Amino acid sequence: MNNMIWLVKREFWEHRGGFFWAPFWTGVAVLALTLLGLLAGEVGLMVHGAHGTFEVNGVTTNLQEMLAHVGPQQVEQVAKALAGSLYSLDAVFTLVIGIVLFFYLLGALYDDRRDRSVLFWKSLPVSDAATVTSKALMAVVLIPLLVFAIFLCTWLLLMLVMSAVVLLHGGSPWQLIWGQSNLLPLLTLQIAALPAHMLLSLLTAGWLLLCSAAVRSKPFLSAVLIPILVGIANGWIGLMGVPTVSSHLLWGEGIKRLLLGTIVGPANTIVAEAAFGRDRGFVVDWSTTWRGVADLYATPGLWIGAVLGIVLIAGAVWFRRRSSEA
Repeated sequence: MNNMIWLVKREFWEHRGGFFWAPFWTGVAVLALTLLGLLAGEVGLMVHGAHGTFEVNGVTTNLQEMLAHVGPQQVEQVAKALAGSLYSLDAVFTLVIGIVLFFYLLGALYDDRRDRSVLFWKSLPVSDAATVTSKALMAVVLIPLLVFAIFLCTWLLLMLVMSAVVLLHGGSPWQLIWGQSNLLPLLTLQIAALPAHMLLSLLTAGWLLLCSAAVRSKPFLSAVLIPILVGIANGWIGLMGVPTVSSHLLWGEGIKRLLLGTIVGPANTIVAEAAFGRDRGFVVDWSTTWRGVADLYATPGLWIGAVLGIVLIAGAVWFRRRSSEA
């Protein structure tokens, strides 16, 4: 147990720039851009007319009057906008840390062999299984948890900024923002999607670690080209009338998840589609929340991919055990 803790700390110390500072500065950038946008909007309101007056459907009004006469329709529109911002922000964080984890996993075992530091690590009382497991644990569980915490903090700060703007113009932050009935269900969906995303990313983590441990040079090319060539070969075989794997299953469920499991957020997409539907926008209640969560974890591909990912990680352990240098 102590060995695993130190191995995890080693991974974090060596890759702190990507694991912590990349999502941290992503949050800072989002907040800065939001503040700049709000500042530009305030300046625009002042310039647009006397004391920020403007015309809507032939009626002259201002922001204070609009916020003072908020109806159910306006509240629902704000609810949709807040939900959309939540998922958009999550997509940004998922993309940033997904790219970081993709290249981290590709070099996690290859870099040790390339600079011969693998000889030093093998001289310590640490097994190859523990070393590989620590890297998979960082990429699949610990870093997603850290990034999710940064994401929530960023979103909370955005909500506070929006509350301040609403309050500044005479509106009620509770009515428009904090009192939304879909706020807690939305957060529940996000939290429920996190373990599912970890399970889905196991397949990608296992494949990249396997390539990192087995390939002697240029693991990126091997990791990307092998699945793509398999997909192309499957298509060629199909042209000859021979039974093949369906393109949707091979490319959509197989190759896409094999390569992009750390970069995209398939769990959040599944939850959003299951809970909201295309005709509901971003309006969600507790019933749709639990239905979306149930649909997500009832997906067979979630568990099949997780099992295959564990098998690939075991393969990475085997290759590291038998190769002492690049």
